[in-house]
Amino acid sequence: MKRNKFQLVWMIIAMLLLSLTVSQVVTASSSSETTSMNTAAVSDKGTFKYETSLTYKVYLPLVEKPFCAGISEIPQAECEALVVLYSSTNGAGWTNSTNWLVTNTPSNWYGVTITNGHVSKLFLCCNQLSGSIPAELGNLRNLVDLTLGSNQLSGSIPAELGNLTNLGGLYLEINQLNGSIPTGLGNLTKLQYLVLVWNQLSGSIPAELGNLTSLEGLYLSNNQLSGSIPAELGNLTSLVNLYLQNNQLSGSIPVELGNLTNLGDFRLNGNQLSGSIPVELGNLTNLEYMEIQENQLSGSIPPELGNLTNLMNLLLFGNQLSGSIPLSFTNLSLLDMFYFFATYLCEPDTPDYLAWKNTVSDYQGTGVICP
Repeated sequence: MKRNKFQLVWMIIAMLLLSLTVSQVVTASSSSETTSMNTAAVSDKGTFKYETSLTYKVYLPLVEKPFCAGISEIPQAECEALVVLYSSTNGAGWTNSTNWLVTNTPSNWYGVTITNGHVSKLFLCCNQLSGSIPAELGNLRNLVDLTLGSNQLSGSIPAELGNLTNLGGLYLEINQLNGSIPTGLGNLTKLQYLVLVWNQLSGSIPAELGNLTSLEGLYLSNNQLSGSIPAELGNLTSLVNLYLQNNQLSGSIPVELGNLTNLGDFRLNGNQLSGSIPVELGNLTNLEYMEIQENQLSGSIPPELGNLTNLMNLLLFGNQLSGSIPLSFTNLSLLDMFYFFATYLCEPDTPDYLAWKNTVSDYQGTGVICP
């Protein structure tokens, strides 16, 4: 009976989910003889006394205290977002990771700015970040500037960045980002600069970007974007620079872009745009650079472009444009570069036009004189 109880004790110990080192001394004695438990049998005579000594060591896994538990300078959710950014983008391989996950004051971590107890800026440009942008960055609700350009980031742009409604600048240029531009970026109504150039982004330009009425610079060039240019971009009346060049955009140039009267730099070159040049572009009287070359544009040049008296560069080459260069171009006294070769355009031979032509230092046309 005692032997059965002893075995039961051992069964209970064996079921424990602990690492045990057990040393056991068990003796059985009857008057002058000693019998071990392993050799004791029912036929053994006498009264057996079992003495057991159990010694065990418990090895528990070392549970490291969460790093952010010791951070009081910013909310824990913001600290955790920074930790995930570090781990997701190979922080150990960054060019500069000074103090990251070393000190308990994120304000002295390289590239981090803290304002009023919150992360307000992340500047990690040109720092050898690789891997994906973590969705947790969407928890940095007080962020006003996110600069991750010129790195080796891949994967898609997290939709959660649409939560950063205080963001004024989003710089993700010159990476290896793919997928589409999240429609949620249209929530960032304080955004002034959206810079996504030189990535591998595809799909269409979200019409929701037309909500970004504070935007001054929209830079989407050198990606694989397709579809038409949303007419909603005509709502961006604060826009100064619009870079959509070197994509796969098709369809016509929206007439609504004529609303962008603050525009100074307008680049649509290297796409598959068709149709005519909208006369409404003649409203862009602050325009200095207009580059719409290497598309499939057709028809004549609107005389209204002669209203663009601040224009310095006008590049029209590589299209199917036809007809005469408008005589209104003689109003473009600041024009320094005018390319319209590889088109069906012809040049007037009037004295006024020829005199104006001589003022354009870089003039490359078809050499065809209008009949």
